[in-house]
Amino acid sequence: MLRNWMLIGVCGLMIAGSLASAKDSEVERFNGKWKVIELVEDGKVIPEEVISEWLPSGGRFSIVDNALQFTDHTDGKKQVKLFTLDETQSPKGIELQGRDKKRESWGIYKFDGDQLIVCVSDPDDSTERPTSFSAKAGSKRMLMTLQRIAEKESTNPVPTGPKAISETPGKTARYLTDDEAAKAIAGTWRLTDALGSMIATISPDGTFSTSRELQELRMFKKTFVQTPISSGNWSVKSGQLQFHITATTQIERLNHKYAFSLRSLSATDMIYVDPNGHIGRAIRVK
Repeated sequence: MLRNWMLIGVCGLMIAGSLASAKDSEVERFNGKWKVIELVEDGKVIPEEVISEWLPSGGRFSIVDNALQFTDHTDGKKQVKLFTLDETQSPKGIELQGRDKKRESWGIYKFDGDQLIVCVSDPDDSTERPTSFSAKAGSKRMLMTLQRIAEKESTNPVPTGPKAISETPGKTARYLTDDEAAKAIAGTWRLTDALGSMIATISPDGTFSTSRELQELRMFKKTFVQTPISSGNWSVKSGQLQFHITATTQIERLNHKYAFSLRSLSATDMIYVDPNGHIGRAIRVK
């Protein structure tokens, strides 16, 4: 999939080869520390506040010659990726390669002051290099704008856990560990999505169930009715609330796993980023 490939790919720009050497002035322009400030994936605009959780580097990395270096904020491991450039074409080209030196993908790039703009295509869906800086729906492309970071600005990855929001005035919020977040999440929550209101019961034993809350007219009175949707197992890992659906009325979701990036938790509210990059809010019922 485009996202899975891009997270390893363009937060992985390629190996030095015949197209460009480490001594080339063009390659040297890449040197420095960068952060992703704009991201569009196959027509979907990823909000800036979500980018740090969307990319494995936390959206920040360093480039030295043809090597891109970053710390994966999901497991804390350091990563190094390599890249080649093609200055002979217009727009200028950039190519992603694996360890076997086979192309993983290719794209185009340009500099705009202290910003670097990169557009790449999914190797599984495109046999041609992008010719424009766009990532419309259905294009199977990713478009990123990167801002050069001043040396004094830190490139440490953003903490993965959610912030605990205290109800006590003046008390500073802090990041929770996965275990702390799991304990705080256990309970029943109401959230609103495109289809309406949904109730999620997240049990301390690692199981969950969801139901759709609908308003029906019964005996001339409007009544809220809860219809079961899904159930399965849940856990918190690297700041993400992960669900594995083992039973559901929506057969296309059976045995699927979904991850929600946790942003903050309080006694009454949970703020998260859903798998589509949308920020949501759940209200504790009990």
